[in-house]
Amino acid sequence: MLVVGHDDDRLQATRDALAWGRLTNPVVACRDADEARDYVLGRGGYADRDQHPLPAIVVTDLHLSRGSGLDVLRLVRSHLQLRRTPVVVIADDATDDEISAAQHAGAAAFLAQHVAPDVLLGVIRDSGMPWAVGRVEMGA
Repeated sequence: MLVVGHDDDRLQATRDALAWGRLTNPVVACRDADEARDYVLGRGGYADRDQHPLPAIVVTDLHLSRGSGLDVLRLVRSHLQLRRTPVVVIADDATDDEISAAQHAGAAAFLAQHVAPDVLLGVIRDSGMPWAVGRVEMGA
């Protein structure tokens, strides 16, 4: 799973929600659209696909310090191996035009930032992507 967001607390909350839901798939956190682009394209320190596999799902904040969640969404949709990968966009202050743009670009879901962890987990589980469920220690 690729999680993109500039807020360390939100990134940790997402990781905690996944651990709480006992999803054991690896989670990679990127702080902005540029870093997410490097990860997806296998550039820089992300060239080793054994160590940095392509994500099964992407969760991105809409507003990032460099770029936007729409940039991340469009990148995923343009990547041949990821074009069907579910992308969840998260924001509290989105305009109707931004929500519409995410919808047209193929977002699997658009959620409010303050959404409860069980809602995010439900969206992930309903995505139809394979997930490993196991014992996970909180804060791991």
